[in-house]
Amino acid sequence: MSALVPGRTAGGDRAAEAAADVARRWVRWYAGLVGTEAAERRRAEIESDLWEQRADARESGSRPSAVAASIAWRVVAGMPDDLLWVRTQRLAMRGLQADRKASAMNTLGHTLARWWWAAGAAVLAAFLLYAGIDNLVGEYAPLPESATQCFVALAFLVAGIAVRAKVPRLSAVLIAAPALPLTGIWWAWPVAVLAGLVALGAIVEIVRLSAPGVPARAGAVLGALLLGAAFIAPALGWGPGAIGAPAVFFGLALLLAAVGVTLLVLTRARAPHPVEAPKAPTLVA
Repeated sequence: MSALVPGRTAGGDRAAEAAADVARRWVRWYAGLVGTEAAERRRAEIESDLWEQRADARESGSRPSAVAASIAWRVVAGMPDDLLWVRTQRLAMRGLQADRKASAMNTLGHTLARWWWAAGAAVLAAFLLYAGIDNLVGEYAPLPESATQCFVALAFLVAGIAVRAKVPRLSAVLIAAPALPLTGIWWAWPVAVLAGLVALGAIVEIVRLSAPGVPARAGAVLGALLLGAAFIAPALGWGPGAIGAPAVFFGLALLLAAVGVTLLVLTRARAPHPVEAPKAPTLVA
């Protein structure tokens, strides 16, 4: 059927199918956190949406790569709403006032005002998902090393977004590390600019939540930068432009990551130790 649409390729169809499969896996995971009946309804809704989107694309002659990018964007951009849906369902299952609780959580304006860079991280995640799929089935595919790098960075960004509310400093670290290397992709300068802004916002958050004092905060910044360097180091050992053995640069990446994590752990703010109130003297008969 796709052969009847001009400009379609088997590789492009595979890209769209791969993106749809990612969407299905994501829905299967978060829907598994709620009751069976609600989970089945959600899976059916998303499957119907995917079918309609791809059917409309076939009828309109849209490029499969554009369809894949659109599906990838919908997955990543919809993650906050999906997690809110999970929370609402779980509250409803416990008999709580789900609407009131959910509306309190969904203060989007407040969230963007404080964590705008986390929203930018979602856009970067969509870009990495598309780039990873393209490296596997696109015009110049297969490029497994580049695809692996994209998917690892994607995993860090998604994890950072997921823990943003509960562990803000760890979230900032997980987002800053993959965002820093993306500032160097000059051939996609809008993404590079966004990555720079996201990395800056995340590093500011890391500094804000680090121990007080210039040495501690400088160490935290250095730790974040070393993690960013660890992300890009393996790429120096593969491809036509390799400048050394892959094992050497993979080892370098591990070393940079170890030093970066150590610095970030050492510079984290310590929770104050509670001071016990002196006990009142008692009379013992």
